[in-house]
Formats: sequence, C-alpha cells, structure tokens
Amino acid sequence: MSSEPALTYLMPAYAGASYAGLFGLLPTSISSDLTTTMLASATFGAAWAAFNIYRTKSLDLGVVTMGMVAVSTAIERGLIDVGGGTGRGSEGSRLTPTLKLVETIGCILVSINFALPIVAWNEVARTLGRKKTSFWLSTFWCYCLVMALFWAICAYRNNGRIATLAAAAAASK
Repeated sequence: MSSEPALTYLMPAYAGASYAGLFGLLPTSISSDLTTTMLASATFGAAWAAFNIYRTKSLDLGVVTMGMVAVSTAIERGLIDVGGGTGRGSEGSRLTPTLKLVETIGCILVSINFALPIVAWNEVARTLGRKKTSFWLSTFWCYCLVMALFWAICAYRNNGRIATLAAAAAASK
C-alpha cells in the first residue's frame, strides 16, 4: 500500500481526463466539443483550487484563472443567463468575439498558472520538499507541465473557433 495521499493520484487522473476530452476519447455524451471539455476541466480545477485554499489557508490562483474559463464557457453554453433571454435554447452557441477573447485569455492565464511552479521549481521543491515525498514532487512537476500544455492547446484551439463558427453561419444562409 502506498503512503501517498489519495489526492496525489488525482493529479494524473484529472490530467488524463482533460486530455481525453480534448482529443475526443470520451463518449460524446461526456465530451462533445472543446467548450464542453474546457467547462468540465475548468470547473473541476476551480473547485479543486477552492478546496486547496480551504485546506491550506493560502491562495491558489486556480480559483481565479479556472473560474474565469468556467464562467465564460458556461455563458457561451447558455448555462448562465447574462440577461435578455440568452438561454441556450435553439440558438446554440453564444460565442462572440468578446467572449472568445475572455475564454482564450482565461486559458492562457491557466496555462501560465500551471507553468509558474516549473519556472520556479528550485524554490517550489525546496519549500514543498520538506513536507512532500519525492514521488509527490515528481508527480506535481509532470502534472504542471502537461496541464500547462493542455491549457495552451485549449487557448490555441479556442482562438480559431470564431472563424469556424462565422464560416458555418455564412454557409447555412
């Protein structure tokens, strides 16, 4: 039996589920498009960051950065009504240039948030190494790397969606 806390194994599980959604490896009822994947991953990540704040009594910027992605993608999906009867209904996606920009900036900020521990690894390892195992530190480093890449890919793909949606709208007329 491993002496590692159960949450240690949540890092690779969360990363794996996020990539599975990104590359369409989950059933379509779970992950049908980029927005669904971003919404699910950001919502889970923001909740995890909130739990970390509660548990450690220190700031986790994931609440802000992932919260930004979660809220903006929820607005796009029509899960949050921003007034004027903009519920999802038959109108479909609410993607506008401004919302796309907010989502993309949010993804970039999440990516940077995951990259920060890697950039400052010597300090992170020195500080956390006093209370964490080498297995946990290695897992955390890999987790930060793959999730920084995941959110950078999301930002890139999200940035291209507005042209695709505009072309589809023009073709349907």
